[in-house]
Amino acid sequence: MGISLKIKTIILSFLIRRINTVNYHNLAKFLQINKIWNNIKMDSIKGDYIEFGIFKGKSLYHSFKSGQIATLREPRVYWGLDSFEGFPVENHDFYVAENFKNSKQKVLKTFNKYENVKIIDGFFETSLNKEEVISIESISFAFVDCDIYESAEVAFNFIKERISDGGFIMIDDFTSVDKNGNYIAKCFFEIFHEKTIVFFDAYSNGHTYRIFHK
Repeated sequence: MGISLKIKTIILSFLIRRINTVNYHNLAKFLQINKIWNNIKMDSIKGDYIEFGIFKGKSLYHSFKSGQIATLREPRVYWGLDSFEGFPVENHDFYVAENFKNSKQKVLKTFNKYENVKIIDGFFETSLNKEEVISIESISFAFVDCDIYESAEVAFNFIKERISDGGFIMIDDFTSVDKNGNYIAKCFFEIFHEKTIVFFDAYSNGHTYRIFHK
């Protein structure tokens, strides 16, 4: 290795190792969201946006703003679902309530002025049975960021028959393995095996797919 290449390698390695991994992940996630909205605009995909697991609302806010710019404010509802209490089960060392509890009221302060943003609380088994959520007819973009297999399985079953033709499913923590050996990728392919699944992109530890109806 020449001296010039060695210096470049040392500097680049130093900078990469010093980047906060959370910031890196959020940057990759935000770029992916923006890319999806631009493709929704290009292909004129209709339907609402729904996010499973909004935590503090950062991704929901970014998606709402990106969607409004990309689709010229065409009518659609942006749904944000979260228990704000953690998880229905805990079988992973990191994905535990202690790390993911949050105040719904704090999140609402960010979105109260937007009539087409709906925040729904409760574990998915309950919140997805609420009348206003059941009424969702089509989904252009679903972001599944609920971290664990059990919650993702409920989300996928809800999305399956509502996803628009050519709609996008962005899935965070796609291959994270829990103590039971389960991972979100497994239930995704099991639930959507009757659809045409087209890989769109990967980011950080997430994958995005487009779903087409046979």
